[in-house]
Amino acid sequence: MKLFRLKAAEGPRFTGFLDAGHRWGLPGGLCPVCGSSPGGLGEAYPSVDLSGWAHRGDLAEARQVPLEEYERLRDLLRAQVPFEAPLLPGAEFGPLIGKASGKWSALDLPDPWTLVMRSETVDQLREAGIALRVSKMDLRFRSKTEVDLREVEIHCRGRLHDSCFPGGRERPCERCGRQGDSLPAAPILDGRTLPTDLELFRLSDFTTVIIATERFVDAVSRFEFEGVVFKELPVL
Repeated sequence: MKLFRLKAAEGPRFTGFLDAGHRWGLPGGLCPVCGSSPGGLGEAYPSVDLSGWAHRGDLAEARQVPLEEYERLRDLLRAQVPFEAPLLPGAEFGPLIGKASGKWSALDLPDPWTLVMRSETVDQLREAGIALRVSKMDLRFRSKTEVDLREVEIHCRGRLHDSCFPGGRERPCERCGRQGDSLPAAPILDGRTLPTDLELFRLSDFTTVIIATERFVDAVSRFEFEGVVFKELPVL
């Protein structure tokens, strides 16, 4: 099984930009032992609607709280999320809301951890047998030309192999589990942890890294879609 990391295409034709955030988000949780927050930048579930949840006000603003308060909110929230998810500090929910500008390709990565597609791109990939979970966004365009864009919901699955960390992985915090490792220059995927039921997923230990299957890459290449590039990663 071949797997590929997604990166944004570079050049003057690829300028799609979002100044936006999801409607709700778990707060950061400051650990009393290591003094850090085991954050999950990139973990986002736009399909999760919390508008009827009694505690939604506690997730309305980005903030830092004691780890125990984050854990309390996380545990309350689990019943509102109808699938397995880490729900790390900073995990976001609901639609992306904000401003959009620039030229939009078939696929774009306005942030390395956020994949956006034109609605017609989604339709063509689905017709080719690529399963995608997408959500509308509440965007105001800074130009007169508006584009019908969708955010692709990408779940956290899989990890990097321990062998790609020079000197080994950092020991996790005994209280919050945070590991402070930086993304290795030459990432290797741990084959024992990888999903077999998803065309796209983000790594559980590096949530800003999006991985695609060979089927997804082949479909994008066949349609000659632009906006992202793919780099194959080894699997052990």
